Amino acid sequence: MGALNTHPGIDARNNSGVWVEFVPGQPPVFVPQTCWVGFDFDGTISSNHAQVHGPPPYPLGQPIPNMIATVKSLLAAGVTVKIFTARANDPESILPIQDWTEQHGLGRLAVTDKKDYNLLRFFDDRAIPIKC
Repeated sequence: MGALNTHPGIDARNNSGVWVEFVPGQPPVFVPQTCWVGFDFDGTISSNHAQVHGPPPYPLGQPIPNMIATVKSLLAAGVTVKIFTARANDPESILPIQDWTEQHGLGRLAVTDKKDYNLLRFFDDRAIPIKC
């Protein structure tokens, strides 16, 4: 993906936030300050080429540069970004992931395995897009 086009603004209800062009050529999406964008860890921002077998801790992999650029562009625009991963089901996995995100220039991002109503968009290498 790479860096996204963003610009601060307000929506029709006078909420502050950021307009984000998630898909080039498509209209930008408003991300209110109360919302967040989630990124899966394995295979999305971190490569998972290692064969993972056995108990945790699992290897964290190398950063995927285009996705790191995507996260950085959102953070620079003031958008809240969280790592949304099943690894967070094991509390001992959270700190190593936060260390990894900090090491790769993203800061200590929140790491969760829980969705809420403020999750606006989610990037995942395994998600299946649907059309209704």
